[in-house]
Amino acid sequence: AGPAEARTAGRAALSRALAACEEDRLAAEARQAALAAEATDPALAAAAVARGEKALGNLREEAGRLATEIAKLRGRLERAAAEGLAERVAALEGRVAAARGRRDRVQAECMALARLKSALEAAGAAARARYFAPLERELEPLLELVYGGAALEFGAESLAPVGMVRGGQREPLGRLSGGTREQIAILTRLAFARLLARGGTAPPVILDDALIFSDDDRIEAMFTVLAAQMEALQIIVFTCRQRAFAGLGGNLLRLEPWTPAEV
Repeated sequence: AGPAEARTAGRAALSRALAACEEDRLAAEARQAALAAEATDPALAAAAVARGEKALGNLREEAGRLATEIAKLRGRLERAAAEGLAERVAALEGRVAAARGRRDRVQAECMALARLKSALEAAGAAARARYFAPLERELEPLLELVYGGAALEFGAESLAPVGMVRGGQREPLGRLSGGTREQIAILTRLAFARLLARGGTAPPVILDDALIFSDDDRIEAMFTVLAAQMEALQIIVFTCRQRAFAGLGGNLLRLEPWTPAEV
C-alpha cells in the first residue's frame, strides 16, 4: 500500500482508473452486441462457402475445356496455313475487289444510259410536239365540222391516232364505232395532205369505198369537209354506191369506150 501519506492519492488514482476501465467494458459490450446483431448465420455462411467452392470448381473445369478447344483450333489454323488457306483468302479478296470494280463500272454505265434515255425521251417529246402541232392545227377545223370541237390523241410510238376527246371525255380508238374510226382515218389523211400542200407538194387523196359505216348525218358532214378541200387538194373517190355519194358533188367520171388512135 506504500507510505500512509500517499495512500489517499493512490486510492483516488485507482478509483479513476477503475471508472475508465468500466467505461471501456461497457463500450466493448455495446460493440459486441452490435456485431452479434450483424453477424451472419454460421449455417448460411457455410452454405455460401460451399456454393462458391462449387462455382469455382465449375469455372476451373470450363477453363480447362476451353484451353483444350483453343489448342485444337490452333492446330487447325496451323494445318490450314500449311495447306495454303492464306493464299486462297488472298485470291478470294482479289476476286471480290475485281467484282466491285465491275459493279462500279456497270453502275456508271447504268447512270450514263439513264441520262441518255432521259435526254432521248425529252428530244422525242420535243420532236413529237413539233410534228403534231401543225397536224393538230390542220385537223382542228376538220374535226369542228364533223364532231363540233373534238380532238384526237396520237400515240407516242405509232404516231397514229389512238383516241378521241369529246366533251372532256377520252375515248380509246378501239371503243369507237367503225364509222367514227373510218371518219377519223379520212380526216387525218386530209390533214396530212393539207400540210404537204402548204409545203409545196400537194398529193392526191384517194378514197376507195370509204364511209361505208357512216350514218346519214355524218356522211353529209364528211361530204362538206371533202368539198371544202377540193380547191386545195385533188380528191379521188372510188365507190360502187352512186346514190349514197350523189350529194358529194365534184366531177363525176364515167368509163367510155375508146381506141388508142383517139388518144
